[in-house]
Amino acid sequence: MNTFFLKCAALAIMIFLTGCSSSKKISSSNTTNQTLPELPASEIDISVKIAAKPILDKAEKVVPAEFTSDAWPGFIQPSCDFRYKYRFVRSALQVSCSNNVISVHFSGNYQVGGSKCLCTAGIPISPWISGSCGFPPQPLRKVNMGLRSTLRFLPDYRVRTTTTITGIQPVDKCQVSVFSNDITQLVMDSIRSSLVSFSSAMDQTVAGLDFSKFVQRVRDSSFHKVSLGKYGFILMNPLGLRIGQLNYANDSFNISFGLSCKPLLTSDPADPVGPLPSLPSLLQTENRKGIRLYLNMVYDYAFLNRLLQDSLHNKVFEVKGRTLVVKNAVISGSDNNQVNIRVDFAGSNHGSIFLKGTPVLDTAKQTLAIPDISYSLEGADLALKIARSLFRNKIRETIQGKSYLDIGAWVNANRLPVDHQLNREVTKGIFSFGKLHEARIIGLLTTKENIQVQLFITADLGIASGNL
Repeated sequence: MNTFFLKCAALAIMIFLTGCSSSKKISSSNTTNQTLPELPASEIDISVKIAAKPILDKAEKVVPAEFTSDAWPGFIQPSCDFRYKYRFVRSALQVSCSNNVISVHFSGNYQVGGSKCLCTAGIPISPWISGSCGFPPQPLRKVNMGLRSTLRFLPDYRVRTTTTITGIQPVDKCQVSVFSNDITQLVMDSIRSSLVSFSSAMDQTVAGLDFSKFVQRVRDSSFHKVSLGKYGFILMNPLGLRIGQLNYANDSFNISFGLSCKPLLTSDPADPVGPLPSLPSLLQTENRKGIRLYLNMVYDYAFLNRLLQDSLHNKVFEVKGRTLVVKNAVISGSDNNQVNIRVDFAGSNHGSIFLKGTPVLDTAKQTLAIPDISYSLEGADLALKIARSLFRNKIRETIQGKSYLDIGAWVNANRLPVDHQLNREVTKGIFSFGKLHEARIIGLLTTKENIQVQLFITADLGIASGNL
């Protein structure tokens, strides 16, 4: 029977700490202040990797595979005595990207036909004399070309591109031998004109993209509380949004997205009163990575009691052949920063265990202790009465010895499952990758109305899409 009631006392303490861990290890320190100090802003930077192949496949379809003269296969006649036509077929695109500068290189083959005649007063007076290069049986002529597009993310969440031609270099010149006329530059100028038109159209298309609906959703979710299920509601309170530089390496495009915020995790679903603030302007920065999260958490006792009820109601424990069934567990606060716990149980014995104490946090050692913990047992069960009289001191010594939690050890023990959650398929085709570096409780406060906790977490987190 001695062991049975010691186990009961230990169970009650476990429930006390479980109540904390169910809300991410909430507890409190003995202080007369009823609010915790203000935390610094959190800095959250997430690396994003996007598989390049789908994007490059789409680019292959967007960039014309063939450039021709306007009237192809007919002739362009820039003057009375001369006309020509050309066709250019490009190779596959070779794409590179560094710090928002996208370079596209491709080679190609072209063919040109031209005709010349004699003119008087702007009227042809002789038959056309024709010549060509790149038409069978001659091989196609070769040319190398390049485009460069500079990407800009504007403060109002619009995107701009500025596309220019970096070079059109003929490898093989086109000499129309019938009239000894080198028309290579004429063809290159025509191809350049086609590329300029394409580049302008692409820049206009990008400028016409409307992200207003997406930005509106971001704004609404950032300044409204979002449900996290049994963990309550989170309010992000964004202070600044940033985006890094687009780069291309190892068959993927890479960029970072960043958020400065003051997040709050709470049991209160009500949104802040007053008009919504405007969404912060988007800031273009260098790529950053890593999470430095300062998190305020505030839970009222009604919410904590629901968590306890969900996790412990009718939970069965077997102790030395005896069955202990937890029927109810209630946590409450008091004016002197203490926490009260009542556990009702049935089974081989029935009754209630009451615990009361003041949790004290050592932020340097990351330990939580309850040095002034006290208990009482109530119930009509004869075994309870005997235990209360015979084992009172033994139980007090046991629960005081067990009223201690090594938070650092708990974090280390749970590091592997946390990292597992950071490295998984979030949804079909979308994967997260990351690592937890540090998790510490830096502020705790118990009041009569609620329990407050402040966490500091450092980690790396990234998102990858596609088959990387």
